[in-house]
Amino acid sequence: MKKHVAVRYESTNTKIATVSKAGVVKAKAKGTCYFNAYAQNGVAKKIKVTVK
Repeated sequence: MKKHVAVRYESTNTKIATVSKAGVVKAKAKGTCYFNAYAQNGVAKKIKVTVK
């Protein structure tokens, strides 16, 4: 049986794009920023987002 692992997201520049608790991205302006995703088990991932 798999355990549920919650993931937390954050944006490095909320003027470019934001991300909700569910991981839904919302563009706000042109540019590039990064999202960091953190899992409860300690795994982290940096995701590059470009808004055109």
